[in-house]
Amino acid sequence: MKTQILYGSPLKDRIFAEIAGELEALKRKSGKRPGIAFVAITGFEPLMKYTIALHEQAAHQLGFFVKTETRPADIAEQELFRLIDNLNEDQDIHAVVLLQPVPVHLDAIRTIGRIHPEKEVEGFHPENLAAILAGDHEKIRCPMVLPTSLTELFRDAGYPEAPADSEFVFLADDEFFERPFTNMVIRTACLQVVPRNCTATFVSSGSSHLREHCRRADFLFVISKRPGFVQPSWLKQGVCIVDVYSNLVKEIVSKKNPGVILPVIRGGVLPEDVEGVAGIIASCPGGLMPVVLAVLFRNALRCFAGSIGIHP
Repeated sequence: MKTQILYGSPLKDRIFAEIAGELEALKRKSGKRPGIAFVAITGFEPLMKYTIALHEQAAHQLGFFVKTETRPADIAEQELFRLIDNLNEDQDIHAVVLLQPVPVHLDAIRTIGRIHPEKEVEGFHPENLAAILAGDHEKIRCPMVLPTSLTELFRDAGYPEAPADSEFVFLADDEFFERPFTNMVIRTACLQVVPRNCTATFVSSGSSHLREHCRRADFLFVISKRPGFVQPSWLKQGVCIVDVYSNLVKEIVSKKNPGVILPVIRGGVLPEDVEGVAGIIASCPGGLMPVVLAVLFRNALRCFAGSIGIHP
């Protein structure tokens, strides 16, 4: 059996083209330029400098006015709140993104809740989450980025809906279950991704029953800070794998441009390790994350449209 690898970049490029066209039309109609602000806490996560650059480059490419606010890792919560309050009041900013992760002394849920609900674009604002979970579509301002991206990636690949009684296993490091924000994201995304006639299991990467759970999985979602953690011997033949977390393993000099340093990123599953075992894999990098970026900016477009009185 040959493993099918899902690449998110072609779908991302199509979504970006749609966004750019719609933004240009809205700019002509309103005489305004859409603005997006990125808030990044630096100095504790080496990958953050690349995360910032990726988001800035995409925003400029699409035609947004961009403001990036970086703060040191020891920032106090109230100082961060004041920064977000200022962005909420800034009439040139229509979308605010708190880039993840944030240091452990900061409460990501409280911080995202501080963003004005009409400017929060990842779908994490408490008001938006409540509307999503209640199925109140009129009150949903932005679809939640992660599950929306996954659904669209699989639909674009022509992957069929999960058969009844399929088992979905969400494997994550203890850290992700212990932190309220990431735990909330995992479990809320699960509710939107897993069909009602299927089973969902959450398992820690440190569980003594880890392999047993993995072998039952028809769909395995991996969120781990250990590159290549999942072993092929743990897996059911034909399993569908979605690798979510990006790990910076090293930095290298670009062969094309020696003045540029490039990140080498790996997820919790190495595609070459599961070749011939997994039926399909959305690996990291290159699988789900490009679509996540595209859906985030589509939500930012939605916020800008709403600010000028146009609602989908």
